[in-house]
Amino acid sequence: MELISQGTKAIMERCRARARAFGLNIDGETLEYIVTNRDLLELSPKVMIPTLYDYWVDDIEVIQNKWIYDAYPHNPYETVINTRPAISYYNDNNPDWMNTMIFYHVLGHIDCFQNNVFFRNTWQGDFCGEALADKRLINTIRAEMGEKKRWVDYVIEFARGLDNLVGFY
Repeated sequence: MELISQGTKAIMERCRARARAFGLNIDGETLEYIVTNRDLLELSPKVMIPTLYDYWVDDIEVIQNKWIYDAYPHNPYETVINTRPAISYYNDNNPDWMNTMIFYHVLGHIDCFQNNVFFRNTWQGDFCGEALADKRLINTIRAEMGEKKRWVDYVIEFARGLDNLVGFY
């Protein structure tokens, strides 16, 4: 996973200017990454948030996704995460012209995320930063627990189970 080149970023900034001219309202900067299909398989259990904590169930899902990918290769074209700054991932085997077209599509997503009242709970939060802080805290707790660190995973599993039972509203 790597950031896009400066030349590609310049092209995307021109795309952003055209999108603004047509009325899209995109606040702030964006981060664009070029990723391989394998990178996407490893990011998908973490909801495409690279800083999310490590959890054994996610590792199993990565292995399962790799087996599925080996049997049936499929290529997602892009993914957008509504963070501040917005993060988008582009497949490394997309040609440049396709990534340019996909970036226009991504700008539409970002405009929708940033200007739709249903996403207002994400407007002020930096959940990639929060996820990184949580990951560091969980790793510290695991280190302090020593041989009993498996209890950290039990608590995470219990919390995820409760989260599945609680609705957004």
